[in-house]
Amino acid sequence: MTATAVAAIAALAGVPDDTVATDAPFTDLGLSSTQLARLAAVLEDALGVGVSLTALYDHPDIDRLVEHLASA
Repeated sequence: MTATAVAAIAALAGVPDDTVATDAPFTDLGLSSTQLARLAAVLEDALGVGVSLTALYDHPDIDRLVEHLASA
């Protein structure tokens, strides 16, 4: 799940996967609100679980989001 989120964020931000810190806030990774909405859709498709935009704001980094999705 973490690797999927890293790859999705790297693609949206236009950076290499290995530059995406899993504990950095999405905004610090350069994602706009529009990109966060796209991220939610990409993660839903890739993971097969519902990912709301609210979840991205409530769990604003990869580590917290993955923990939240794993417990849902």
